[in-house]
Amino acid sequence: MGTSSAVIVKVNTPVYAQVEIETSDGMLYLADLSSFSSVYCFPKTPEQWCAVSQDSAGLALVWTSRFEVHVDQVVALATRVEHRRQTA
Repeated sequence: MGTSSAVIVKVNTPVYAQVEIETSDGMLYLADLSSFSSVYCFPKTPEQWCAVSQDSAGLALVWTSRFEVHVDQVVALATRVEHRRQTA
């Protein structure tokens, strides 16, 4: 059987079209989501880009424009991956 997806515990939007997530397995992913910019609900401005939150399960990011990406999509598009120390 496969493994379950990591859960998003923290999200940051450092610049327009980029997202940074920290996951429950201690990993940090920075992904450029500009490849989705042709999707009609993709946030159009930096202000809209910052209006993001996690879904209730921690498996997706949802913007107020109704644009949504799953944690696996962020991981697949990651341009930087770091292992973060887990604090007690």
